[in-house]
Amino acid sequence: MNQNKRINVLINEALNSVDNINRGSPKPFLLTRIYARMNHQTESIWEKIGWFIGRPAIAFLSLCIFLVINVLVLVLNKTSAQTMPIEQITQTPADEFSYTVATIYDLENTQP
Repeated sequence: MNQNKRINVLINEALNSVDNINRGSPKPFLLTRIYARMNHQTESIWEKIGWFIGRPAIAFLSLCIFLVINVLVLVLNKTSAQTMPIEQITQTPADEFSYTVATIYDLENTQP
């Protein structure tokens, strides 16, 4: 029974906590600012550039130019690679058991 009274008190506290809530109010002239922004007709330079690049003819032309440049680079690079002299790589045998580099695993104490 004591538990039910405690629950009823908590319910009443929760319901009474919303008694002093006021309605939110916007800043003055908010609706006027919204209408002014919607009716703003001048476009920024980025909007103009985006509109120009977004046209299908310009986009297709840019893609074609990009592909032509890539093909030219491949063709010109291929012909210049054939005329370059071929270098021979000589590998000298190394002594695998002589290390002169000190490592952190050296256990010898060098200080007296």
